[in-house]
Amino acid sequence: MNGYGGRLLFVDLGSGAVRIEPLSARTARAYLGGNGLAARLLYDHVPAGTDPFAPGNAVVFGVGPVTDTTVPGNSRACVATRSPLTGLFFDSTFGGRFPATLKRTGFDAVLITGRAAAPSYLAITEHGAEIKPAAHLWGRSTRETVQALGAAEGAEADAIAIGPAG
Repeated sequence: MNGYGGRLLFVDLGSGAVRIEPLSARTARAYLGGNGLAARLLYDHVPAGTDPFAPGNAVVFGVGPVTDTTVPGNSRACVATRSPLTGLFFDSTFGGRFPATLKRTGFDAVLITGRAAAPSYLAITEHGAEIKPAAHLWGRSTRETVQALGAAEGAEADAIAIGPAG
């Protein structure tokens, strides 16, 4: 599977469970790229009618086969979920360093479910993920949060974050 890491990461913030599953070549071919893979994962793992704010809803981050390659405009990722506005599938793409950093871990997608009992962040490495406490980040701006996470996780780390309103 050229261009794919071949692994999917599943995280349940409520239970703290983290598991890694293989990405099949069939799925990779049928649902090309981060958007297609995210759509398939939501379809498979979020039952129809799930309330968008329920712990059973998922947020999926996906990268495609050209992410972190020499193809122009390659550093793109998709984030997908069930929209709180419409209750339907929603996805958006974004760039920056994060997509390439995620791709280098060997994961093609990360599916996050559950609701953490306390402010948390997810540290992802090629070995899996760890849910870490983030109370010290509560109320900080997005820039401050990303800088603090970079300092805590190392120079090669990258982060995406929501602001103080979230």
